[in-house]
Amino acid sequence: MNKYFILICVAIIINSCKSLDSGKNKNGWDISVIPSSVRMDPTSSEIIDHRFLLLKGQNKEKEDFLQQNHIFDGEIVALHAARGEYISFQLVITNNTSKTLDNIRIDMPPFSGNNAQFKISPELFLEWAVEVKSPSTGYPAASLGTGWYPDALIPFSYIQDDSAQVRWRWIYPLWLPDFNNRIDNQKSMIVWIDQYIPFKEEDARPGNYSTRLSVTIGGETKEIPIELSVWDFAIPNENRFKEGLQHEGFMKSMPEKQELAVYQLLKRNRVTMLDPTYEPEMKISDNRKIDIEWKTLDDRLKKYFSGKAFTSEYGYEYGPGYGEPIETFVLPFDVYGKHGTIGWPDIGKPDVERNPENRAIYIKCINKVRSHFKTLIDPAKTDLTVYLNGLDESYFPEAWSRMVYYGDMFREHYPETLFRIDGGYTEEALQIVKNSITSWASHTIEYDFEAIKKYQEMGIKVWLYGPMLYESKINSWVGSSTFLDLPLVNDRAISWSCWKYRTFSWLSWGAGAGWINGWYDPESWKDASKVRPESEEEFTYKKINGNALLIYAPGVVPNVNGPCPSIRLKAMRDGVQEYEYMRLLADIDKNNVRVDSLVNTIIKLPFGPKSIGKLDVWSFDPEEWDDTRIVMGEMIEKAIKQKIKSL
Repeated sequence: MNKYFILICVAIIINSCKSLDSGKNKNGWDISVIPSSVRMDPTSSEIIDHRFLLLKGQNKEKEDFLQQNHIFDGEIVALHAARGEYISFQLVITNNTSKTLDNIRIDMPPFSGNNAQFKISPELFLEWAVEVKSPSTGYPAASLGTGWYPDALIPFSYIQDDSAQVRWRWIYPLWLPDFNNRIDNQKSMIVWIDQYIPFKEEDARPGNYSTRLSVTIGGETKEIPIELSVWDFAIPNENRFKEGLQHEGFMKSMPEKQELAVYQLLKRNRVTMLDPTYEPEMKISDNRKIDIEWKTLDDRLKKYFSGKAFTSEYGYEYGPGYGEPIETFVLPFDVYGKHGTIGWPDIGKPDVERNPENRAIYIKCINKVRSHFKTLIDPAKTDLTVYLNGLDESYFPEAWSRMVYYGDMFREHYPETLFRIDGGYTEEALQIVKNSITSWASHTIEYDFEAIKKYQEMGIKVWLYGPMLYESKINSWVGSSTFLDLPLVNDRAISWSCWKYRTFSWLSWGAGAGWINGWYDPESWKDASKVRPESEEEFTYKKINGNALLIYAPGVVPNVNGPCPSIRLKAMRDGVQEYEYMRLLADIDKNNVRVDSLVNTIIKLPFGPKSIGKLDVWSFDPEEWDDTRIVMGEMIEKAIKQKIKSL
């Protein structure tokens, strides 16, 4: 009897060993981990970002990233992070058969170590891919080409990964190939994993933590150990960098519940939203009396001004900027514009706007707005900005004169605001407006550090604004910095470039351009020219992938009922976090020498007329970026320890 019992036990042990492995045994399926700094084609397992022409010859495309990469040695994943930031990586499940893998279960318990466990669990997202059918216009060399690109990140709260919870029908089960995405010949499922490191030291003491990432399919489980080293410092809870996405009417046009979800999504990813169209209802009577109805707007926005929108009271349980107000609010002022838009307040066209009675109306409105927001907005935490959309990117003397006129008006009557102009202005224009503006979103096509630094030294807050790469001058068509089929590191590079050039921050146009159609069609900007100026004679149409699209709309994909972030938004977030590393190290050193040395190994000389036709403006090797981040983190931790020791 004992003999048979022993044989049965041995058989059970052997069977359990077969059903639990590290993911390297290639039978029906296997698992691996890749860093968050690259994207993988779900049909071929090719690393998309290794296609970039400047990486040719470095054998990047020959590397088997699934077997080994710079965060995964084939056995264990090694991560490093500071408190108060997100650290991310990607799980890849590869199907080695022609059959559908269903009832996929993924589990990753909270990290534990130092006799404690994180109170914050990992956040899992299913990556959704779109097919790029033609390269973005203007980038025949720089584009990473056609094919499937993962971008939208669907929170697992919308995915039915537990059959026990499904009562009648599947709406979005976790299957490979994807049940809803319909990727041709899909070979791999990719899952994005975010881990927020608690901001408070008592919740994440420095040291080593670990957990295990497991995947179960058909009763078979494979797992990979994950190790995390938490450094002995935190990046700030608040977003001091204040970089932003400006999208006119995008937020205001939403239902309030959806608006809250988008604001919280962006706060979690350390990106600010700017919408200059929050205009309260105004009435100007015949006797020039101004009445503004504030209640509707106040009821809608006061939670963002106080920071309550980013607390547990409104479902924001943890994350960057907890309890902090929005970083920037663009006031609703405007003027009659070059496209025939009216002003707020509406005092007519340029030929009458300077009449004494019209000037008086505008000043009265300024005073009323200033008086009202004094009780609601703390300018020490939320920058108040005046941006006149009617003068956006206006390159003619009449517009420059109007910028001076209104800039001087706000300087006198609302001095705590920033009066911002946007565009690639010449020295001629800047000499006219320089004493009347306080903020300038400088289009990258004209950003020449040597020429512009004198305006930065004057105290003008200069923002980088526009495309990252200039294969040719026609790339300056847009004000958005992000493209789906250009290298992912570009979305980190804008923050690193701000450090190199000492700009105030960066601004990119658009957050959700085409956010409904974008689930199935990446061409967020597509038009054909009827009549075009000579400067555009190289092309007859524009077809641009993912431009100004960083958030995907709810209610399009079945069961996905909330807005979804993108991989490119996460890359922007990483760049902002890394900027805070730079600031911390420079503050500790009391100089910029070490930070500049590190940044200069990555960033060369982007932007401005001299960069046109030059693609080699920064490193396009994601591993170099990731390694430099770790070097900075280790420098900060070591410097802090030395400082404490010397006290």
